[in-house]
Amino acid sequence: METFEQVRVRRPELERFVAELLLRAGARRDGAEAVARATVDASARAFDTHGVRLVPHYVESLLSGRVKAAPEMRFTRQAAAVGRLDADDGFGHLASYRAVEEGVAMARETGIAAVAVARSSHHGATGCYTLAAAQRGFAAIGMTHSDAIVVPHGGLKPFNGTNPISFALPVAGEEPMLLDMATSSIPLNRVFLRRASGQPLPPEVAVDGEGAVTTDPHQAVALMPLGGAEFGYKGAGLAAMVDLLCSAFTGMAHGAALPPFTGTEESQPVALGHFFIILRPELFQPLALFNSRVADFLADLRAQPARPGARVMAPGDPEREAQADRRANGIPVDVATWTALRGLAARKGCVMPAAVAES
Repeated sequence: METFEQVRVRRPELERFVAELLLRAGARRDGAEAVARATVDASARAFDTHGVRLVPHYVESLLSGRVKAAPEMRFTRQAAAVGRLDADDGFGHLASYRAVEEGVAMARETGIAAVAVARSSHHGATGCYTLAAAQRGFAAIGMTHSDAIVVPHGGLKPFNGTNPISFALPVAGEEPMLLDMATSSIPLNRVFLRRASGQPLPPEVAVDGEGAVTTDPHQAVALMPLGGAEFGYKGAGLAAMVDLLCSAFTGMAHGAALPPFTGTEESQPVALGHFFIILRPELFQPLALFNSRVADFLADLRAQPARPGARVMAPGDPEREAQADRRANGIPVDVATWTALRGLAARKGCVMPAAVAES
């Protein structure tokens, strides 16, 4: 988890504010509410790099014309368990929630479904969408690619995107298990967050303009793949898998051929692809047996011996604990983001949400 100067805000107030801000910026209500739902959900679960700190970026993408305010998204069922969603350059959040809804509907019949999303845009934390499926009793795998910001293993210049992958699984009697990770060493937004908070980067996660490893977030221009200098072939291999599922299966360009997310052509759509796989557990095993196996796995994993001062946790456990704190004490928003949101609110005539506390 990141540490930063912050303002804390209650979730309902924050979600209302983000949606209102996007509406005032010209978004259609369904897009505004999807972005608000996803960004606030990510922040509520301590995915601060992909939470409300991205809202100013999404507002500017809307105002510049990079993202359409009123897209005409079209879903086509290609086969019994295969679908394709044309997002029409709209918000990736809206497209991804829609893709999961369509995937769940197909998997309810067939047991498994795959949905490719084309002509989309940045969708924030991929786990928001796999979690939405798991909360309805379905397992889900989701991924997205992005423009080149990660050097290949052994390379000096960016080629891959951060290319995150997520896996969510329903768990009887508790919140779903959720894995949500970049195939890069860290998400790019963590570099931006560290710049804003004044904290150095961990070792072997980023490189400077010459391809040398750096811990200075202001010198970092690209990321290293998961595994660092020695074992980065693992992250690079996963990044290739994600990129091909999100490009070759959607018809979009691969990451290195996509326009940059930031730069001089910010009115140009980025035309991203996403890919989702949805599974209905009870069509593979009786639901009682499935639930028992999942419960046994999690109990045994969490009971494993740990190093001094540590404990073994399942994927999503740290975020689940953070979510409990944020539910009770408000969602933290870093001061730099709060200041940016205040400026946008003044421009668009929005009332800022009330702060619970500052630290």
